[in-house]
Amino acid sequence: MPTALPTTLDDLVGGTYRNKPIVDLDQVVVQIDAGVEIEPHKGVIKYAFPDSAHATGIYNNPHEGFTEQFGYSPLTEAQRVAVRAGIQTWDELIAPSFKEVNGPGGADIVYSNTTTGPAQAWAYYPSDYGYPKYSHLASDVWIADPDVNASNNQVYPGGYGLTTSIHETGHALGLSHPGAYNFSENFDVTYDNGAEYAQDSRQYSIMSYWDGYETGASSIDWSVMRFVYSSMPMVHDIYVIQSKYGADMTTRTGDTTYGFNATADVTNEAMRFHSGDMAAIFSIWDASGKDTIDFSGYATPTVIDLREGHYSSAGGTDHQLTLEEINANNAAAGLPARSAFLYDVYFEGVEGTNGGESWKEISGSTDYLMHDNIGIAYGAVIENAIGGSGNDVLIGNQAVNSLTGNGGADRFVIQNDASIDTITDFATGLDKIDLSAIVGLDAGHVSYDAASKQLWVNTDADSLIELKINVQGTAVNVATDVLFA
Repeated sequence: MPTALPTTLDDLVGGTYRNKPIVDLDQVVVQIDAGVEIEPHKGVIKYAFPDSAHATGIYNNPHEGFTEQFGYSPLTEAQRVAVRAGIQTWDELIAPSFKEVNGPGGADIVYSNTTTGPAQAWAYYPSDYGYPKYSHLASDVWIADPDVNASNNQVYPGGYGLTTSIHETGHALGLSHPGAYNFSENFDVTYDNGAEYAQDSRQYSIMSYWDGYETGASSIDWSVMRFVYSSMPMVHDIYVIQSKYGADMTTRTGDTTYGFNATADVTNEAMRFHSGDMAAIFSIWDASGKDTIDFSGYATPTVIDLREGHYSSAGGTDHQLTLEEINANNAAAGLPARSAFLYDVYFEGVEGTNGGESWKEISGSTDYLMHDNIGIAYGAVIENAIGGSGNDVLIGNQAVNSLTGNGGADRFVIQNDASIDTITDFATGLDKIDLSAIVGLDAGHVSYDAASKQLWVNTDADSLIELKINVQGTAVNVATDVLFA
């Protein structure tokens, strides 16, 4: 019997997960859209990094109680590079463009550090909050000085400092947290007591407080023993921000490859894979072209799911590594070594830390691979998939797909549609063609035509062939190579 098709919570709308409702996309918009937005001048949203104290007027009124300005400092150059990269991820999603300007006077969004404001970061909505005097705060972003909060120095792909700046830019554009929550000294908000609906996690939204493991995705790259954070907005963020500002239909209109062997139009480093990289978390928005997800550099099992709103899985390790192996991987990724104490925290649990539970227990990890870490936005079409040398699962969509398994025992999942998909390297007795998505189908309605090198499928028990699959490589033995529901 075939393995069931991967599902996301979005596939289960109307049900519940951990006693929380699974909501549809209309409700996701209600949850994440704050109801305010920047009004771009001539289609341009401007942003700035002031080099001197700029918080004047309302900030300095002692009756208002604002404190950020007292600990002001400009962003470091490394922070600015990261913020620009984060802004680019939003720019690729929406119709307005972004432009950096000198000085805060003409800017819609202003970024600064502070030692006297948020513990991590915060941003004001593009709103006067009902009082004209507060319009001077609109879309200001304040980040805790990295000298005070070192995580804001983690501005590399997958780092918490980068995801923080992207999250705060989301607020500045008019996105809220998916629920009405904020951490405080008196209320330690958790997924169980804070999330208002099931999909409120970083798997679906960079605006969420909850790690992806709360909804079944991976949050830890065990090959380097580090939490990994999204390097761009996720599937629900993309849907909501495009509903506010319109979609950017000029983003990557050519034939684009993501992952290994990425094409030049992929400028975000998280989407460009190299041997030794830490695993990445991101979602793909692509306007048009014949596009490819390429996992060819992985030796571990991967999943490539080409369906919109679904997730692929790539990275991690297929077994528990020693600390020496983990630190070799960190060195290769350009990251500092991990300690023996942290090794115990992640794998075994240490009394006095996380209640004695290990991160493996807390995250619910059943193996050491990444799961559901790469999404495809609603409305984006990616046509082709290339697996690695592990045992991969390649899942097609409604487009004309080209599926390449490479080495390993691979499973090719074909959808019931009019397109003629191509499997480029089928190996009989090793690979499988999975037709379980076609309800009611059995071997009596499938045949392999050696002359055309096609698998012919009669999906409705008449005498016609409704589905054809090009199969390059070896011939298909329907009795042993094809999987049915």
